[in-house]
Amino acid sequence: MRAGLVTVYAAALAIWHVAAQNSDPIATPSAACIEFNQRVFDKLERGQLADAEAAFSATTIGKEIGSGQSCAWLTLSNRARVIYLSGRFIEAELLAQQSLRILDKLYSRNDPIRFRTLQLLWSVQFQQGKFGNARQTFQSIRSLPLDTQQDRAMLHGAAAAQLQAEGQYKEAEPEYFKALTATDQAGRGETTEAAILLIGLATVQLIQGRYLDAGRTLDRALAIVHSAKDAIPMDRVSILGIRADLHSRQGKWQEAEEDMRLAISIVDRETRLDPVTLKRLLVNYGYVLRKANRRKEARSIEARAAAIHAPILANAIVDITELVSKEK
Repeated sequence: MRAGLVTVYAAALAIWHVAAQNSDPIATPSAACIEFNQRVFDKLERGQLADAEAAFSATTIGKEIGSGQSCAWLTLSNRARVIYLSGRFIEAELLAQQSLRILDKLYSRNDPIRFRTLQLLWSVQFQQGKFGNARQTFQSIRSLPLDTQQDRAMLHGAAAAQLQAEGQYKEAEPEYFKALTATDQAGRGETTEAAILLIGLATVQLIQGRYLDAGRTLDRALAIVHSAKDAIPMDRVSILGIRADLHSRQGKWQEAEEDMRLAISIVDRETRLDPVTLKRLLVNYGYVLRKANRRKEARSIEARAAAIHAPILANAIVDITELVSKEK
C-alpha cells in the first residue's frame, strides 16, 4: 500500500468578523451576508456538511444576502471550505482563488483578513500534490500578522505538513505539537481541528516506524471524531485510511482490509469525492485486498478504479455556479 506522505490541516469554517486594517464600508460584508454565512457555519459546527453545501447552492449574492464584492469574497471563501471538506479539491481551489482575487481589490496584501482563505488555498493545493504552488502560498501566509491561537495553530499545522512533505519528519513532529497546544489553548482541543492535526502527527510517527505511537495517536483522533459535533464523514475516512496503512506495514492485512472497506462504504454512502481522491482510495483498497488473498474482490475494485478517468498522484495522502451575479 502506498504510504501517505502528508495530512493537511483543515480548519473548520470560520466567520471573519471584519476587524481588518481596511475599515472601508465598501469592503465590509453586509449584516445580511454575515448572518447568512453564520447560519452556514452553525450547520457545519453540527456536522451538517450536506446542508451547508445546499444552503450555498440555493443562495445568490446580490439578491438575498447583499450585493457587492464585499459579500462575494466571504461567501466564495466559505463555500470553498465546505466543498473542500466534501473532498472536491479542484472545485474548492477555483473558488478560493476567486475569493482571493476579490480580496486583492479590497484589502492590502498584508491584511490578516486574507489568512483563512490563503490557508484554505494552501490546503487544497497540498492535497492535490501541487507542492510548489503550496509552498508559495505558505510563504504568503507566513507574512501575515496572526491575532488568535487558532490562527497560530493553523500556521504550525501548515508548517508541519510542509516539513513532512520535504521528508523532515523529526522537524515536523514538534510543529504538530505546537499546533495541538495552540488548538487546546484556543478551546478547540476536542474538535476535529485537533483530530486532523493528530492524523498528521500519526502519519509522521508511522513513516518513522514508530507504530505503537502512531496507533495511540490515531486512537485519540478517532475518539475525538466519534464525539465531536463538527465531525464529518471525511474525517473518519482519513483516519481509517492512515490506520489501514499502519496495519499493512505490520502485515495485518485483514485489519487493513476492514478499515479500507469501512472507508469505502462511508464514501459511497455519504460523500462525493473528486475523481482523483476516489481513484486513489480504490487503488489502495485493491492493493490491500490482494494482500489479504481476496483476489476476486480486488479485481472488482480495480475495475472500478480503472473506470475513473483521473491520474493517481504519487505523493498524495491516502484519504481520502456562479455565486456572484453580474452587477448592473
